[in-house]
Amino acid sequence: MPLRFLSAPARATAHALLSAAPLCALALPAHAAPASHGPVPSWQTVELGRTGHHYPFPVYANVDLAHAHLDKIRHVLIIIHGLNRDGDNYFQTGVNILALKPGADADTLLIAPKFPAALDRGFDKMPVWSHGRWSAGEASIKSARRPAPVSSFDVLDDLLARVADTRRLPLLQDVVIAGHSAGAQLVQRYAVFNSVDERIKRGGVNLRYVIANPSSYVYFSKDRPKGDGSSFAPFNPGQCPEYNVYKYGLDRIPAELPASGVGPATPAQEAVRLARRYAGRSVTYLLGGADTNPEHRLLDKTCAAEAQGATRLARGKSYVKYEQWLPANHKLNIEHQAYEVTGVGHDSRRMFNSECGVRELAGKDTQAVTGAAACTPLR
Repeated sequence: MPLRFLSAPARATAHALLSAAPLCALALPAHAAPASHGPVPSWQTVELGRTGHHYPFPVYANVDLAHAHLDKIRHVLIIIHGLNRDGDNYFQTGVNILALKPGADADTLLIAPKFPAALDRGFDKMPVWSHGRWSAGEASIKSARRPAPVSSFDVLDDLLARVADTRRLPLLQDVVIAGHSAGAQLVQRYAVFNSVDERIKRGGVNLRYVIANPSSYVYFSKDRPKGDGSSFAPFNPGQCPEYNVYKYGLDRIPAELPASGVGPATPAQEAVRLARRYAGRSVTYLLGGADTNPEHRLLDKTCAAEAQGATRLARGKSYVKYEQWLPANHKLNIEHQAYEVTGVGHDSRRMFNSECGVRELAGKDTQAVTGAAACTPLR
């Protein structure tokens, strides 16, 4: 990344490290994801929000967002961490991927938000979330010492308002929002519920979502996979009364989540509207072919999640098939992309550095390093 965009302390550290390292240290290894390219800068604070409700929010970025000129930016990549809230690691993954594409350091804005928890230190007077509730779009904690509660969907809305503005970024062509694990849960639900997608596209900017290895998905009907994972039928609520409650379905949606925006509707009509709108959005699923441990420590093991399948791979494959099954019932035209990433488990770095991962995050002409995981289309 250009060192001139780092803060002064980070720039000094970068110069010291780069001066001390031989140039060969920056070469890509032959059979692994790219090595780190320079030190990860400290997070910076951006002011987000609207009139009367501004709030500071922490992000990692490859430019100084308070002072940089963004008139040369053509692409924006927003990459969202998992339950561990390690935005610095996800930022470094993004840096390494952009290093594979010539010129990306000059024309691509990379941002890795951090959704802090109440126990995280150093985020005073910022929104914080409890129990990973940011991954479902829910609101931050209400506290006299912090900004008024803001949902994680609002954070993404406000971040897009800042970076998908062609008045500030006149050359902007596309924005990618990518997430892994809990971050993928946020991205999938945001892709369903946000009301800014079509407006951004009308402005000439393509908005895409990359969803990698989430623990669960939001379903638009009360159907769930049968035992074969390929066919669907109404689920028996006696087995799990909460199976269709948000975030797994459309029952009891939190008040802070936006509706389809079309007007009054019955729950069934609203479900069809949301499904139809989601069908028209640019979505890619990346599923780790080895993300098959039903006892993984970060896997959602609630009965509502297990109604979608036993493992992340099973749940993802069933959801891809659900999208093929759903149009027959609601006359939808779904053209989302889906890939199984060969031999990769619950590993964000390897998922995003796979052959399909680098293309989805950095552009179709981006070549993965030798030995990167191969991808098999699922559609």
